[in-house]
Amino acid sequence: MTTPTDSPQRPADDSFQLYDLRVEVICPEGERIMCGAKAGDHFIMQGEMLHLPPGQGFSIYSLCM
Repeated sequence: MTTPTDSPQRPADDSFQLYDLRVEVICPEGERIMCGAKAGDHFIMQGEMLHLPPGQGFSIYSLCM
């Protein structure tokens, strides 16, 4: 029986790099923003952690538009 690390299709090193990411709402002048967002609203991904500024929410529906 083979294990996933013994598989010839898969490299032995399964490591990966996580990068910090800032996602910010931007809106062209005169356009409408949906889902209650405001220009400048943002969240930050640091490694596996999602950080929102105090008192600010972020609609998950905004991410799919």
